[in-house]
Amino acid sequence: MKNYREDILNNFIERYEKSSYYKGKSLKPQKSSIVLHERYPQYGQSRCPEVLEKIEDVVLQLEKEDLIQFAKGSIEGNRKLIFVPTEERVSKIYQELDRTPLKEKRNQYLNCLKMYELDSFFKDFQIAMEEKVFNYESVSPYLKVYDQEDLKNVMKILQGMKNQEEEISFRKFSEKVLGDTKKLEKYKNKIYHIIKDFYDDSIENIDDAFELFYIRKNPAYVYLKGSAILQINEQIIDLNEMNHYFVLPSSCIKDLKIKRMDARQVMTVENLTSFHDISLKDTFFIFTNGFHNHVIEAFLECVYDFLGERVSYLHFGDIDAGGFHIYESLIKKTQIPFQTYKMNVNMLKKYKAYTKPLTDNDRKRLLSFKDRHQEVIDYMLKHNVKLEQEIIGEEDERKNTYTY
Repeated sequence: MKNYREDILNNFIERYEKSSYYKGKSLKPQKSSIVLHERYPQYGQSRCPEVLEKIEDVVLQLEKEDLIQFAKGSIEGNRKLIFVPTEERVSKIYQELDRTPLKEKRNQYLNCLKMYELDSFFKDFQIAMEEKVFNYESVSPYLKVYDQEDLKNVMKILQGMKNQEEEISFRKFSEKVLGDTKKLEKYKNKIYHIIKDFYDDSIENIDDAFELFYIRKNPAYVYLKGSAILQINEQIIDLNEMNHYFVLPSSCIKDLKIKRMDARQVMTVENLTSFHDISLKDTFFIFTNGFHNHVIEAFLECVYDFLGERVSYLHFGDIDAGGFHIYESLIKKTQIPFQTYKMNVNMLKKYKAYTKPLTDNDRKRLLSFKDRHQEVIDYMLKHNVKLEQEIIGEEDERKNTYTY
């Protein structure tokens, strides 16, 4: 049976906690009201006299205790309740309902949020959430408001992603950070929105967000294109016989030997369309599928061991924060002296009509690479532009040249 007294008091307290007075934005508390027949449709109906009687008993008692008032003209069957918040009334209601005041919940949640020591974009997210919580604003879709268990798990996931330096399956990562192979599924949408809104707004789906941090749902592959002969155990694979490209599964890397590679340049390509389209003489191409993984790193190390410094190593990617991040990470992870290819001011000028404006996240991330790519990043920031790799044409690349 419905507890009408509890329902009425909870409703008034919820309205009180949502008021501008409670949030410190108004000096005077606001009244709130409940029209009984609107909240309880059976109230006042002749066929439900028992409901009328129960509600009348409740509201008459509430009025007697000076917790509510009746609006002028209120009569049995047609009553409007008025709640005028005072410190004494509010305190009595909290005590009766055994309800924690919203301010107390907020302060506890803020203290919990401030416990975490984060940096980079993780810190940006943390600061943004602190501001929202302090101002009683929604933290959706990133967190469940005032739920400390939810906050703890989201922060565990973010810290785990920050420290993840080797490829790991989605379920193993879930077990690693949350102690359960399936628990990460519950939080994947929240993590996606955090990564997209505070780190890289170019990502298009949940899988992409996790793959940025080496967490994959499916096994990794390396897409290869060029003149080479590979050996996997006793099997010889001649890439010259391939009409298009060769896909190397991650499970084969440990048994891979490069027997021959005819190239003066080795180029990693960020996007699949460009990988298919690009054609440079004496160049061996490797598709990174956006952010590279440990399989690509392992293959590149094999290539470098075989070719050494006899060839040039180039990276061709988007002229944006993500593209420079992938380039920098390639060098850091493989220790191979990569140089950028077509990721320069000339391309931004040439394809000016196809550039897109920078977001706030773009600007923050670009500044972290500015020391090493000053000319192009200064231009991007000044002219508010970025460019996707697929836009860049290949008319020059098909010439017998090796300039970059």
